[in-house]
Amino acid sequence: MQLTPLPTVVAHGSNLNTAIKYYGGNASDWLDLSSAVSPYSWWSENSQKAPFSTSNFHDLPYVSDSLKAAVESYYGCSGLVVSGSQAAIKVLPRCVNSAAVWITKGSYGEHAASWLAAGHRVIELSSQDIRTAFECETALPDVLVVVNPDNPSGGVFSPDELIQWAHVLKAREGLLVCDEAFIDASPEMSLVSFKMPSNIVVFRSLGKFFGLAGVRFGVVFATLEIRQLLSAHLGHWAVSSPSLWVAEHALQDQNWHKQQRARLHQLSQSVASLLAHENIVGIASLFITLQPRNAGVMQQGLAEQKIWTRCFPQQNLLRLGLPLPKDHERLESAFGLIK
Repeated sequence: MQLTPLPTVVAHGSNLNTAIKYYGGNASDWLDLSSAVSPYSWWSENSQKAPFSTSNFHDLPYVSDSLKAAVESYYGCSGLVVSGSQAAIKVLPRCVNSAAVWITKGSYGEHAASWLAAGHRVIELSSQDIRTAFECETALPDVLVVVNPDNPSGGVFSPDELIQWAHVLKAREGLLVCDEAFIDASPEMSLVSFKMPSNIVVFRSLGKFFGLAGVRFGVVFATLEIRQLLSAHLGHWAVSSPSLWVAEHALQDQNWHKQQRARLHQLSQSVASLLAHENIVGIASLFITLQPRNAGVMQQGLAEQKIWTRCFPQQNLLRLGLPLPKDHERLESAFGLIK
């Protein structure tokens, strides 16, 4: 018997153990800005609204009618519940026959890795090159994958242009895949807010905006056929009962959604102002991206002061999640010391 080759492993943020290994200290000593997850967590503020019962742990998980209603109310339409959008990112390429796939260059690495692992032909192009190609409508892909807003650049595609491109691809029996993990603070930009062509697949995630990355809950919006394919590949009981329970209550909490959007917007602006003397190349609702002279050196300089960030060496980018206001002085001081 021969095992299959080890698939490509993509580096991610939230790897504080790595920082501690090289730079010392305990987790409590560190300001971890590496994951771009909201510093305000729905659970830490509202756990009393969703007390667990024995059935949440004893019974096999199922998607209740009340959760389906919560999903439809929050997102505006029904979708397939998955164990974080990451699960769907891995599985969707296995649902598509051999294809030419375009992916935004330098974007979230799991997309390219997943399509390559499934045997597809992957080309990474800049946003501008993608726009130019669709203007000319020549030599287009079978599948276009975008992250909107992009991670880590913070770049944004308008819903109008994505829908227009989807129509062009549909005429060629192509697919447009949009990862909207960071879009919740601007829901009006989400493709699910519009009448989508049937060849669009949208990934949404609870983790970033709600500060619930550990819950591992996401939703896929696509045609019934695609959702059924994904569901079959993912198998039974893909999301745990506690995760379903927390997600249902978090999605129902409309007052918290409004509060979260307002304070994330304010926090993003405050951090951008604090870092105005740096070369900011991307601002999103949950992260700020810098392009310093040497991103690796800057990451190391901050790490020596127990601040952990995410470095993208190939693009020479440094991404910082948003610190709470109480940590702004610490961050500002750290940048002052590495000058």
